[in-house]
Formats: sequence, structure tokens, C-alpha cells
Amino acid sequence: MKQTLRGVESLSLQQIMHEVYSKLSSIKHVVAVLSSKGGVGKSVIASSIAIYAAMHGKKVAIFDADMHGSSIPWLIGLRNAFAAISIDGIIKPVERDTIAVLSIELFLKEKNAPVVWRGPLKTRTILDFLSRTEWGERDLMVIDLPPGTGDEALTIAQTLKDRINGVVLVLTPGLMVSHVVTKAYEFLKMLNLPLLGTVLNMAYFKCPHCGNVYRVFGSQPQIPNEGPLIEIPLDPKLAEAVDSGQLYEFLKASESEGAQKLREMAHTILSRLGVWQ
Repeated sequence: MKQTLRGVESLSLQQIMHEVYSKLSSIKHVVAVLSSKGGVGKSVIASSIAIYAAMHGKKVAIFDADMHGSSIPWLIGLRNAFAAISIDGIIKPVERDTIAVLSIELFLKEKNAPVVWRGPLKTRTILDFLSRTEWGERDLMVIDLPPGTGDEALTIAQTLKDRINGVVLVLTPGLMVSHVVTKAYEFLKMLNLPLLGTVLNMAYFKCPHCGNVYRVFGSQPQIPNEGPLIEIPLDPKLAEAVDSGQLYEFLKASESEGAQKLREMAHTILSRLGVWQ
């Protein structure tokens, strides 16, 4: 792990920024996925966008910026994989088909070990990853931000403000969520980051027998009228796919309500991003 933290300590901010933008120069589109709180399924949404793009022939990168709650390798089916670092310090992401993944978890010998770091170390690691990872030519990068608007999200938003083409905000139902969501929107406005769409996850449950729709977790939170609002249902088959690390297979083959809505969501976001052009 220590080897991954040596890259940026001796560099000026200007040098770091140059290295970061150089490494991302062959990536056409960058989208960040943000949530105002944890437990809303943000990583599932981020992974679904990446998988859907790959299903349609796009070369994709996923940067898992959640240092404490990394789950992208699990969702993509790379839970036992490890990233490599070349002798000259270049980080090689782990690939599955046309998806390249980088996550702190890919450097942990013990996958269940917690990452107990303070803000400065997390910031340095993020900059280190961004400045040293060789992504190659990619049509799309998906950045899975940690919940909230803390160190990691702020570091990435400020560092990549000229490269992030849009943000997807993920939330769950309930009026209690409204005031937290407002903070996330203000965060985006403050940094002048465009909102591509808002995903309301676990929005409803559709009975497979009678077709009735139930709003299990309450009403839709109050959200600003900016970009589409996309609803994803509670789906037991989706939950099974997530638990087993088979989201990839689920999105490719399943015709369940959850799979269809996730594919529709990803298509909408990627269309607004301009990936299909």
C-alpha cells in the first residue's frame, strides 16, 4: 500500500494537475456519481452506467473514489482481483471485458480490512491514483464518489472541474431526505458542475402478481427541477445480483423490472452526456 502513496509527495500542485490531466487526456467523457448520504445504492447506479456502456461496445473506466466503503470491484465481479504497479510507478487498473477498474480495495491484501485514514491521506491517495493510473483510450470514465460532500468529493470536483462533463445525483424517497439533497445541489452549483439527472433509487415496489405499485419508503423528496428524475424500483432479483456480485450478468440478461429500469436510466444519462454521438 505504501508504494501507491509515493507519487505526489514531491510534486507541486501544478505538476500534479499536469499529470492528472495528461492521464485523462485519452478519455472522452467523464461523469461523477454523487449521493448526499450513504446507503442509497450510489455504487450500483455508477456500476450500471459503466456496464451498460460496455454492453454497447464502449471502452469504460471506473474510478472508485470511496476510500472507506469501496464496493465497485465486488459489483463488477472483480472482488478477488489486485491492481498492479509497474517498476516506474505506473498504476495498471484491473480490467473485465472493456471496463477498467481502479479502487483502493484492489491494493488491499485483506479485502475485509478497514481503511482508517484521515482527510489529508485520502486526498493525497486520490491525487496519486489520478496522476499515475494508465487508463488508455476510453469512451467514458465513471467516478463513484463517496457519500456526502467531504474531502474526497471536494478534491475530485476541484481537481477535475474542467474534465467532469456532468454529475448524477442518487437519492432515496422520503421528505426527510429533502434538506440533505438541497446541500448536494448547492455543492454542484458552487463548483459549477452540470447535473445530468437525479436517480430516485428504491422508489417503489411493483407486485409481480397484480402489478400494483407501492411507495414503500414514502414520498418523493423535494428536488430542484434540473434534469430528468429517473425512478429505480425495489427488485428482489436486483438485490440478489448485488449480493452475489453479479450485477454485470444481471444487466446483460435479466428482464426484471429493476434490470429494465437500470438500463433505461443508463441510456438516458449516457445520451445526455453525449456518449452515443
